[in-house]
Amino acid sequence: MAKVASVGIPVKLLHEGLGHTITVETKTGSLYRGTLENAEDNMNMLIQGVTVTHKDGKVLSLEQVYIRGSQVGFRV
Repeated sequence: MAKVASVGIPVKLLHEGLGHTITVETKTGSLYRGTLENAEDNMNMLIQGVTVTHKDGKVLSLEQVYIRGSQVGFRV
């Protein structure tokens, strides 16, 4: 019998966040806040209307950001 891969609860929650405002902290300590437009099972995500706050306090506004799931430290 073939084993069917299933996604875990964190991935399901990420997909449920589509269209909502999220905040993501990367492993470098930068915070990205914007609308989650796309999410993949490997936690890669596309965020629109992004405000980036770097660890040193510098703030940037970006139209969109693609974040690799392997670089995510924390998400809300």
